[in-house]
Amino acid sequence: MTSRINPKATSKSTSIEAINAAILESAAAGLEHAVTTPAIAYTSEDYFDYEVETIFKQEWLCLAHVSQIPKPGHYINLDVLGEPITIVRGKDGVIRVMSRVCPHRAMDIMPTGFGYDERGHVKGFMCPYHSWTFALDGQLKGAPAMQKTCHFNRKDFSLVEFRSEVWEGFVFMTFNPDAESVAAQLSDLQTLVAPWNMAEMDSVTEMAWDLDINWKNMIENWMEPYHHMGIHVKTLQPMMPATGCWTDEYHPHYTRAHLPYRQSLIDALQEAEAKGEHFGTFPPIPGLPKDYKYEWTVHVGYPDFLMLTGPNCALWYRMLPISAEKIHLVTTILVTKAAQAHPDFEQHLATEAQALKDFHSEDIEVCTAVQRGFNSIAFQSGRMSYLEKPVHQIQCYLADRIRATGNAPADAGPDPFPAVLQEVGA
Repeated sequence: MTSRINPKATSKSTSIEAINAAILESAAAGLEHAVTTPAIAYTSEDYFDYEVETIFKQEWLCLAHVSQIPKPGHYINLDVLGEPITIVRGKDGVIRVMSRVCPHRAMDIMPTGFGYDERGHVKGFMCPYHSWTFALDGQLKGAPAMQKTCHFNRKDFSLVEFRSEVWEGFVFMTFNPDAESVAAQLSDLQTLVAPWNMAEMDSVTEMAWDLDINWKNMIENWMEPYHHMGIHVKTLQPMMPATGCWTDEYHPHYTRAHLPYRQSLIDALQEAEAKGEHFGTFPPIPGLPKDYKYEWTVHVGYPDFLMLTGPNCALWYRMLPISAEKIHLVTTILVTKAAQAHPDFEQHLATEAQALKDFHSEDIEVCTAVQRGFNSIAFQSGRMSYLEKPVHQIQCYLADRIRATGNAPADAGPDPFPAVLQEVGA
């Protein structure tokens, strides 16, 4: 039997409940019996709004790497779920995530239309509306012509600071004051990635992409190696064959998949090592465990921390969801200072940046086409290969969030989509 979305599906609440029921059912079924998530979960603005409230505003979001804001006064301005924020390093060296909304009349204190760059360096902040000034830590320093205002105290009008945390060199923020710390959530992962010492790496290239895709579409494609033998048949598949890849068991805060090199490439690397040379571009990161010298390891720290560790560098993607079918993505390469000191660094960087652009362009092509498929009346919920274990683990994470926020249907029943799907054909 095949299924299609009924364009006359009943209500917002019924649709959300039905989507949640389908996710819970597939997550509980196990990978061998799982089905892909219903298309409406990738296209519905109502469901996206629900995810913003129950996932993105409750969890930690990764926004920057410390190397992008290296000195006091360096800042990055972002819009996060509609909130104008700035990430800034203070005079005390502390990195803070603060609102850009002026506590006077709600003006964005650094609007691009007033000549402010999205990133740069400042000595302090000045709201262009009425010239209120703020220190790098958000404290109000000056408010012109307020001397006749009764009981006005500058200490009462600081920029709002959001809860933030630096983990392994990455800057996270959350809107949830009760969220468990990043350090606690990712403690198991920290042990595994510690040898890369990413806090001491530098972001050496960044590419920005505005994509017409759903955020889940992005992370599912990012994580699963099954598509190496398809869209990446000329780029990643020759290096890291899909059937040699494998995924760790489920963890409630992250998914982790291993992409080992093919044996002939490992042989070439080992031959170069025996000669005291290195094969490829950036020199190998010293001190990595033996197994990690010959593989890339791809991670999603839920919900949006996309990070890839390799033998000679790391990749990090900043993904900001905008709507059900739009995300803003920045792809970066992180390298060691020793790699930057190599006489051929610029050539190495150009080669790696082009490789990143090439395989990510393939991913964009696929994800964009998949997003069109989600909007088709011919959409069918598919089955998963064992190589799509990360996709099922993402479903398990979504199921955990559904239960944690009290949105699990009391009884999903045998057909979780009675109001949203209708059977057609045979």
